[in-house]
Amino acid sequence: MVHNDKCITGYNKHLYKFIKESIQKAKKVDIIVSFLMESGVRLLEEDLKEMVRRDIPVRILTGNYLNITQPSALYLIRTIMGDKVDLRFYNDKSRSFHAKAYMFEYEDGADIFIGSSNISRSALTDGIEWNYRLTRDGQEEDFNYYKMTFEDLFYNNSIIVDEMELEKYAKTWKKPKVNNYIPEKNEKVTELFQPRGAQIEALYNLNKTRLDGIDKGLVVAATGVGKTYLAAFDSIEFKRILFVAHREEILNQAYDTFSNIRRNSKLGFFMNKHRNTDCDILFEKVQT
Repeated sequence: MVHNDKCITGYNKHLYKFIKESIQKAKKVDIIVSFLMESGVRLLEEDLKEMVRRDIPVRILTGNYLNITQPSALYLIRTIMGDKVDLRFYNDKSRSFHAKAYMFEYEDGADIFIGSSNISRSALTDGIEWNYRLTRDGQEEDFNYYKMTFEDLFYNNSIIVDEMELEKYAKTWKKPKVNNYIPEKNEKVTELFQPRGAQIEALYNLNKTRLDGIDKGLVVAATGVGKTYLAAFDSIEFKRILFVAHREEILNQAYDTFSNIRRNSKLGFFMNKHRNTDCDILFEKVQT
């Protein structure tokens, strides 16, 4: 097969490789995609952190139609980038929104990757997705047209995804029905011991309340969300933890969970015959 760095088909090469290379030399990044998935943001996590470290301005315009964009993806971007990203929803209900393009400006040029890839792991790595690399050098008129259109959509046909908009979207979001949404091949496969789904949203809000000076919080979540793992993830920045429950079974399960997340911490019990006090994380019964 003929080698071509402009045509990216997902057959023998994938878009993520080109995005990663572009981020490393970019001085400005603009992204327009119809939806964001947690798997895609997780894939880009280190690249997003790199842009924050280098203070690269990033703008992202995405869609909220049919609930395809996952709130956890939005919260994860905010967790990683904070106010270093200008994140917006396309907001013209009279027209469909299916644009997918990644725009990078460098010291000595610029590229747009335009095609079919949204921000999801499969779209960026192993899916059959067609994208074309358009360079400003030699295609300046086309480049400027796409760039001008992005500017118009971003500033005149969007709403800012601030804290209020993000909370509103998360509260009304429901997992898309099968007939409206085809899940990613590996959507149910999650890397071990990493926050996922609603856990990301809860961790984001717990951290935000602490930054606001609030030292107490309550998380209410359904069975299966992973509240014990959420507690373990939330504890990472703290040296000493007290975990209290009313049943020994719960404490034993919590001990195993925290052991997975806090591998370098010393864990102990304060119940029944156990009276461990020289430890970082203590599991105690209410009765004790």
